[in-house]
Amino acid sequence: MFWHKSCSEGKQKKRFLVIMFLISALSRMDTEKIKIFFASLELFKEFGVKSVTMDQISQYCGISKKTLYKYVDNKLDLLHQVFELTAGHMANELHENLTQVSGNAIDQLFALEKFAEKNLRGAEDRLLAQLVQYYPEVAQKVKNHRQTIVCAITRKNLEQGMREGFYRDDINIDFITILYYGHILAVHETVVGKDMPNLDELRKASLRYHIRGIASLQGLEYLNQRIHSDD
Repeated sequence: MFWHKSCSEGKQKKRFLVIMFLISALSRMDTEKIKIFFASLELFKEFGVKSVTMDQISQYCGISKKTLYKYVDNKLDLLHQVFELTAGHMANELHENLTQVSGNAIDQLFALEKFAEKNLRGAEDRLLAQLVQYYPEVAQKVKNHRQTIVCAITRKNLEQGMREGFYRDDINIDFITILYYGHILAVHETVVGKDMPNLDELRKASLRYHIRGIASLQGLEYLNQRIHSDD
């Protein structure tokens, strides 16, 4: 039931096409508009989505409010566009990162971990918590985009690992995709709690737990080699 509601392959593909559209839109979008949106994102990270005003954004960008309103209708519209752009940008960076990895499915997951360690430091999760509180409609879209990206990558990785023999051949891809997505959510939701653990160490533990649960004997042997070589 949960799968059909949140991670069904049909909905996932539809959302993935939306993400791909956002990626292609990056190259066509007005340069000034991109700068405004990413500047707004930095302000949101520093001061919070509720506190930042349209006046502050225009002043920070060195533009008039008239110019700002050329691109957005109001703050809610700005938030929608900023986080859609952010989702597209993140999907594009992930895609570029993975295309540079020539190894097997386990190598792909380690590359994703390094990408997250470098680029996802917790600020995005704290922003999402603020959106849930003050702008729930925007928050839901952000969650949908995140779900689309994670589920698409997870399914592709599982299929690759099974073909290569590094993952067991009895894996239910739908179920494992749900479970791994839940793992990632659990990891990222801890960054908004009072007792935040070391995020990088938590990611590493989560990744190794995931791989050990799906790996074949060949995959477990390779995983141990990777862990020892990284240490």
